[in-house]
Amino acid sequence: MCHRKLRFIKSTICGHLTYTGDTNIDCGSTQCYLSTSHPEECGSKNTPCDCRRYYGQPERIVTNEVSPNPLRQYIKN
Repeated sequence: MCHRKLRFIKSTICGHLTYTGDTNIDCGSTQCYLSTSHPEECGSKNTPCDCRRYYGQPERIVTNEVSPNPLRQYIKN
């Protein structure tokens, strides 16, 4: 089933996730309307296409962990 990969940046203090983007992943199934493998001629006027038309659960990926204070790296202890 086609799904999305969601990318986030995670706060090191509170764990809050900030969305940064997504990528659609093609499942390659001819029975999935969202797939590039789905035939264009699927269905007709009398029998419309009844293939899946929704994404599966997204994959969530944390691409980076950051401190909430962007100047923190410049502060000397």
